[in-house]
Amino acid sequence: MAGQPSEQQVRDQIPQRELSRGFQDMLGRMISDPDFRKQMSDNPEQAVKGAGIQLDPQELERLRAMAPEDRQKIFQEMDTRDSKAWWVFVWRWFSWW
Repeated sequence: MAGQPSEQQVRDQIPQRELSRGFQDMLGRMISDPDFRKQMSDNPEQAVKGAGIQLDPQELERLRAMAPEDRQKIFQEMDTRDSKAWWVFVWRWFSWW
């Protein structure tokens, strides 16, 4: 989709807080891949595993703890927003995390 950032562009914009490379890869993939977003909304643990993304144990636990309604809301927002607003998605995810 035109205007969508690449995974590398997303990774470059993610603040370097105590997040694993796997978490950064997961965020980049969620932003750049609508099918992966859908998988993350439905079953995040399986989506991450299927994508070969390795999260730290604490990150994986946090992912498991996220309510399905919260996941769906975040991903629906990303799917309905203008593609140039991908950064909103990143900051909403961080505000939850």
